[in-house]
Amino acid sequence: MQAAVARTETLPFKVEIATEAQMDGVIQLRAASYGKHLPELGAKLRKAEAADFELGCEVLVATSKLDGSVLGTLRTHANVMAPLPLEASMTLPEKFDDTLMVETTRLCIKGSSQGSLVRSALFKALHQYCMEQGVNWMLAAGRKPVDKIYDWLLFSDVSEKSMFFPMQHAGMVPHRVMYFSPQEANALWLTHQHPLHSFVFETVHPDIDLSKARPLAVTPENSTLFTRAIEPVAAAFNRAQ
Repeated sequence: MQAAVARTETLPFKVEIATEAQMDGVIQLRAASYGKHLPELGAKLRKAEAADFELGCEVLVATSKLDGSVLGTLRTHANVMAPLPLEASMTLPEKFDDTLMVETTRLCIKGSSQGSLVRSALFKALHQYCMEQGVNWMLAAGRKPVDKIYDWLLFSDVSEKSMFFPMQHAGMVPHRVMYFSPQEANALWLTHQHPLHSFVFETVHPDIDLSKARPLAVTPENSTLFTRAIEPVAAAFNRAQ
């Protein structure tokens, strides 16, 4: 049973579905963040990607109430129109077949004293989005040391513990592929006394507004939840380790 809401808290920023006007700031933050570690990918991210506007995807953005600047962002991909981006690089286990999945990509947080709070608010928004859309599994691919963020959130590896797969959509840099059940987050975090439990489940944040999110409805024109079975490039990489 979900814990009773204890309080309402305002944030110094807003979290919402990005508007067209906010995309310039999103793009600048992506290019700067990725450019520090992956210069070639950072250069490619100096313009919007097709997925930013595709059905089944949403760009979440955190913006300062003071000046409107972009403090953080992530993009969701659902397997309602196409397989997940990570499935171009590895085959998911059978447990994920015929389930509604959302992959988190392009997670970027601006370096500041608010960085940790921004990240927590984005993850709360992501969880809220997945619950509202009836998502079965949240997935993420994280390079070192970003994968430790998902460890902290109690995500699990889809394959062997700490196995890395080169990701085509991330410059072939090896990433851990991890998953999480949004429906089990409340009980799991409560059991582990996770610091995000109170923030996510016992606090109302009016500044997190996902009312502009498009529904992930399976329609007669789109009646399949996509998965991709491939001979992944990661297989040879992992055998070589």
